[in-house]
Order: sequence, then C-alpha cells, then structure tokens
Amino acid sequence: MKIFPLITLCVITSAHKITQLKVPLYADPRRAAELSCHFEMEDQKLHSVKWYRDTQEIFRYNPSQNPPIRLYNASGIIVQSGDCQTDSCLVRVMPPPLATRAAYTCEVSTEGPKFQIARQTKHMTVVAMPEKDPVIIGARKLVRPGEQLHLNCTSDYSLPPSDINWYIDNELQKPGVWQRTELSAPELGGLRASWRILRIVVPPTASGALHVRCEAILLVEPPVIRDVTAIVTIHSRTQLSKYVSNAGSAAGVCIFLWITLILNDFINTLMSGSL
Repeated sequence: MKIFPLITLCVITSAHKITQLKVPLYADPRRAAELSCHFEMEDQKLHSVKWYRDTQEIFRYNPSQNPPIRLYNASGIIVQSGDCQTDSCLVRVMPPPLATRAAYTCEVSTEGPKFQIARQTKHMTVVAMPEKDPVIIGARKLVRPGEQLHLNCTSDYSLPPSDINWYIDNELQKPGVWQRTELSAPELGGLRASWRILRIVVPPTASGALHVRCEAILLVEPPVIRDVTAIVTIHSRTQLSKYVSNAGSAAGVCIFLWITLILNDFINTLMSGSL
C-alpha cells in the first residue's frame, strides 16, 4: 500500500479593496475636476495611494513619508491639491485646454513584504458645453422671388468647437468650397465660437415661407445639438395684386364720398339762396 504525501495549496488573497472610484465623465477646462478614491484596508496596513493619468503618475500619498503627499504635473494638466484620510484620497486637477479623453487610475498598495495592489480605472473627457443657442444674422422677414440672402449662423463658445449645418425646410444644405465652418480665436480654457455662411437665392416661382434652420453640433459621445430657426416669408405677385386691388377699391370709395359731399354742399347753397 502506497501512502501519498498530503499536498496543501495555499492561495494568497488580499482583503483590502477599492470600494468607490469617482471620476467625472466630462470635465470643463475652465474649472478644477475632483477625483476621489475610497478603499478598505481590513487587516492590512496602507503603504501608498497613487493616481495615474494614462500611464503617468500625477499624485502619491505615502503616510510614512514627510511630506506624505506629492503632486506631479504631467501631460499638460495641473494637479492643484490633494487630501487623504485613512480610507480615501481626493485629488483636484485642472484639465488641459484640449478636447481629450484620458484614463485616470487609483492604485492602493499594502505594506511589505507582500505589497499587494488594488487598482481601478475610469475615463474623463475634457469638454465645455455651449450655454446658448446659435444665432442667425441676415434673415429678413420678407423677401421677393429672385432675391438673394446671405445668412450667418454663429455658435456659442465650446470645446471642442461646434460644427454647423444649415437646413432649408428640413433639407440639409451641402456647403460650398467657401462655406466651411470658421473658428474664432481661443478664449479661456481653449473655447472657440464657430460660424458658417449660407447663400440663398429665392426661386422666381417660390411662394409661402422658407424655414431656415441652423444646427450647432458638439461632436462628443453622445453628440450635443443646439439649433435655431428663422422663418422668411416670400412676397409673391399674388399677394401684391391683392394689395393693389384692395388699395384701388378703397381709393374709389374715398372719391365717391368726396364727390357726394361736394354735391350736398352745392344743393344746400342753392336752397339757401332761393329762400
């Protein structure tokens, strides 16, 4: 009878873990973004908490060192401050003035000799939403067939800058070579306004009204769309003939009343003389 030795498998596990990671989905480049990492150590002793932007370290907390907190500015961002407790670390960063998407990772490690690591990652996109609807300039309320209109649609400041589309009666207008979207100079945080010109020739036989819509699109996920519509009434010949006809009728009535008043005055004068 053979006796086999008892083999015991030991699996080393770590009780410490990250319980919550807060990273804004969108960050405005004009304001600081707050990142927070919450963790539980159980029976382990905390060695350090580190934050990374993509692969670059931007923050480190080591309670056994003096000073315990170190900030590392990298990749164009500015790490403003950090605050750590026994179960959490909060970091404030000023995003770069570029429409970028980056991964932010919190890494919590235990003391030696094991130096076990818990790690979580979330993504943050730098974007500034437009606060106002676009504005259409040059849309007259009344036009005649054959006339030309030169319209300008200007979007609000945003990051990335908005792309602009024109629609006439819900039909997309393809831009010409010279009708591309133009950009303003960058403002605080890299925000830019954008605008695009549209040239309209009113068809000679057109009537009714044109519904001209400008759409400003912020190309993020999901896209952010703001729009404005202008209604341009076409002054047709039918409307003009009706106006002339009505004006002629009114003039005829006025002449008739004037002649009637003169005759009445003349008859009254004759009757007064005969008396």
